[in-house]
Amino acid sequence: MEASVPYALFLHRQELRRRQMLYTQVSKTKIQLTKELIAEQKQRLSSCSPEDLQILSREQQFKRQLQQKLKHRNKQLKAIAKQQEKRCLDIDR
Repeated sequence: MEASVPYALFLHRQELRRRQMLYTQVSKTKIQLTKELIAEQKQRLSSCSPEDLQILSREQQFKRQLQQKLKHRNKQLKAIAKQQEKRCLDIDR
């Protein structure tokens, strides 16, 4: 079961309040919040105005962009970890 919008917002605010914010965690909570907002908007699709449909489209695009950035960041972190591992192995030799 997915979290509700208020709970998703609570989680996102908690991540933003952390002393040492983790980009990936903040992005994940932001994606979850956006996902919940999109789901809520889709439930009211029959009574949507053209502006509401534009907003829904922008929210979906925003969510996709966040997911792509998060995927890219994870790849960067893996590459950095590999480089550090390689350096440690080189030092040990």
